[in-house]
Amino acid sequence: MSQDEAQTTASDVTISELLGAVKGFLMDSALPALSGRDQFNARVAANVLGIIDREQQLGPELAALDAAAAQQCLPGDPGPGTAPQRLSRALAAREIDADSHFFEYLKQRQLLVAAINNPRYASRKVAEEKWRDDS
Repeated sequence: MSQDEAQTTASDVTISELLGAVKGFLMDSALPALSGRDQFNARVAANVLGIIDREQQLGPELAALDAAAAQQCLPGDPGPGTAPQRLSRALAAREIDADSHFFEYLKQRQLLVAAINNPRYASRKVAEEKWRDDS
């Protein structure tokens, strides 16, 4: 069962389907009827719904990547904060070696974050192709 299938509402409609329906309404019905600032705000709202949908789908993969990096780089007491926050503090304090494994984690994390925030961002595709060749 996929992450999307697991997250249904009481009526067995997936969260992704609900988000898609609202986004579709905004883009197909509301947006053409609006102009100026209202049209811009409707487009922003539709984009936010897309981000939420992608976060629902890719968030668990990102969390697993962060947890694995924290476990590998930060043995012992996890301390306060999220895994990325703890890793950032440890890197700033020079408690983590900025080696190839850590850079690989950062690359993979950035690709996932970009896939959530803006999958069509041109630099994401360039980075993905380059980093794939580097591996």
